[in-house]
Amino acid sequence: MTAAARAVLLIMAVLTVPAGVFAATETSANKQRQIEQLIELHDLTTSVSIGNFYLKQEGLIAIRGLLTRLGNQDKLGPGWNSHDPHWQRAEDLLLNEVVDKVAQDFTSLDWLRPQWQELDSKEFSAEEVAALLNHFRSDVGRKQAMIVDHTVSTHVMATLSFSGKLKDIPGIQAERNRMQTAWNKEDDDMRFSIQDATNADGQRFAYSALGKKYFVTAILKLTGIISHRLDELAQALPQQVDARAEDVRPLLQEFKSGRG
Repeated sequence: MTAAARAVLLIMAVLTVPAGVFAATETSANKQRQIEQLIELHDLTTSVSIGNFYLKQEGLIAIRGLLTRLGNQDKLGPGWNSHDPHWQRAEDLLLNEVVDKVAQDFTSLDWLRPQWQELDSKEFSAEEVAALLNHFRSDVGRKQAMIVDHTVSTHVMATLSFSGKLKDIPGIQAERNRMQTAWNKEDDDMRFSIQDATNADGQRFAYSALGKKYFVTAILKLTGIISHRLDELAQALPQQVDARAEDVRPLLQEFKSGRG
């Protein structure tokens, strides 16, 4: 078969594909674009701040546990503690590695977007996604998006708090303050008067089947995804920290040499 004949057959094959296939493909692609735009209207800064606080806490607990074990193995004595400059340098070195890993695996939210897109794609039709995007682009819709974001962060915090996972340990006060500041700002920003006549659309949406469905999906299921991710990362931290033990061996040797 000549090249010209193969080209003719290819053109004929394309022309015989039902138009509905192209239409369905375009509808699906447009739905995915709108889902991405809908997700961009949300701001999970506070939830991220809470997660960063928790993961730094767990990182420090793992690091201090490792340094204690290494000190015992090398018989460094009671002087090997968090007040010693060598310990502090070792802790900082390991903590920087933990923070970099957390930024990559959690803070960026690169891991969340595909799951969030899949969740919305599964839960909502193309028509519902279009209606949601149109609503959340309105003034009252933007406020309600803030309410969703704030409720997600509140649920993330409650999940960690009620399970006893948040602890008060030295070295995380700055993250605690950032977390509290972010939560307070979010709480202030989301507030608006429900008596305002312009809120009629907001109330209508909140009481609608689509509004209720979105709030449940965005709040409960999204919170579950975030909380599950935090559990995964927290459980992996001790092993990741232990794998870096050789990075701090020189500092233990310096401490040992300095003791004479």
